[in-house]
Amino acid sequence: MNINRHTFIYVVIYIWNNGFFGQGWPFELNKNIIYFSSQQTISGDVNVNFLNTFSISCLFNSISSLNTTNVKILKRSYNPQVTKALSTQVDTSETICLLSLDHHTSSFGPNITSFNEWLAGLIDGDGCFLLNKKGYVSLEITMEIRDEHCLNIIKNNYGGSLKLRSNANAIRYRLHHKSGLLKLIHNINGLIRNPTRILQLNKICVYYGINIIFPNKLTYSNAWLAGFFDADGTITINKTNNQLSISVSQKTTQILEPLVELYGGHIYIDRGKYTSFKWYITEKLTILKLIEYFKINPSRSGKKNRLHLIPKFYELKDLKAHKALENTKLSKSWDNFFIQWDNYDDYV
Repeated sequence: MNINRHTFIYVVIYIWNNGFFGQGWPFELNKNIIYFSSQQTISGDVNVNFLNTFSISCLFNSISSLNTTNVKILKRSYNPQVTKALSTQVDTSETICLLSLDHHTSSFGPNITSFNEWLAGLIDGDGCFLLNKKGYVSLEITMEIRDEHCLNIIKNNYGGSLKLRSNANAIRYRLHHKSGLLKLIHNINGLIRNPTRILQLNKICVYYGINIIFPNKLTYSNAWLAGFFDADGTITINKTNNQLSISVSQKTTQILEPLVELYGGHIYIDRGKYTSFKWYITEKLTILKLIEYFKINPSRSGKKNRLHLIPKFYELKDLKAHKALENTKLSKSWDNFFIQWDNYDDYV
C-alpha cells in the first residue's frame, strides 16, 4: 500500500489522541517522535513504544512515496480483570487497561506524577475507599453524568466499571480488582490529603500490608487542586452584579486553608442547605492567575469548559458589554457568551 511521506506520524498522532475505538488519553505525544518522523527520511523497521504498554512497528522504504508492509501492536499490558476488552460504555463491568501509570518507573515521570496528583485530588473530593467485614475492598468515585469521560480516563488505566446511579444525574466508577487497586494505591499513596480519605486508605493499606505515606506540604504547582476542583469546585457568575467566582466546599477547613495561602481568596461559612466551609475567590487578578495554573494542571471534568470561558468574560466586561445598548454587536456578544456559559455541558 502506497502512503505519503507523513502517514506514519499521522497514524501515531491519531492513535495517541484518540486511542483505540475513540478513547483518548491524557498524555502528550513525545515531541521527539514528531520531529524525527517529519524531518528525516524514514526507512527500515520503525518501532514506537507508548509508556511501555504497547508498541507500533512499521516497516518503511526510503523513498518519497513510502511503502508500509507491517503495522501491528507488539505488546499489550496484562490486565486480569478484562473479559470484555476495549469496552468503554456505561454499565459494562470491565475494561482493558492500556496505560501504565507507575510514576516510579515510567520515562514520562513528571507527567505521570501530575496525573497521580490530579487523581488523588479527585478521590479526596468525590471518592471513597471501602473495606467491608467480608474483606471486599473497593474504590468508588461518583460524579455528574457529564463527567463520564473523566471517569473513563481512570477506567482505562486501572480497569473497573461505570454505572449510572438510579434516580440521580450521576455516574459511579467502581474498582475492586486487587491488581488494579494495588496499582492505584501505589500511585496515590502519599498524595491523599483529605483526613477522612486517609483513614479509609489506611484501613486498606493495613489489610494489604502496605505502609501508608502521609502527604508533604501542598505546593503551588501540585496538580492536586485540579482534581479536587473537578470533584468539589464550582464556577458561577452572579448576573445581578456580574461578579465571577470560583469556590470549593468542604465540611472542615483543614484542606481549604492551604489553598488560601497558595492561591489567594478566603474561607467563609456557607449556611445554605448543607452548612459547610467554602474557599472562595472573586478578585479578577487572582482568578486569572488561577487560570494560568489550570493551563499547567488541566481540569478533566466538564468544568474545564467554563474555565476556558473566563478570559472571554473579563474581555467583554472590560468592553462594558454588559452595559451595551440592546441589539448592538457588543450586546449580542454578551448574550452569546451567556448562552455558552449556561449550556457548557454541551461543550464537553
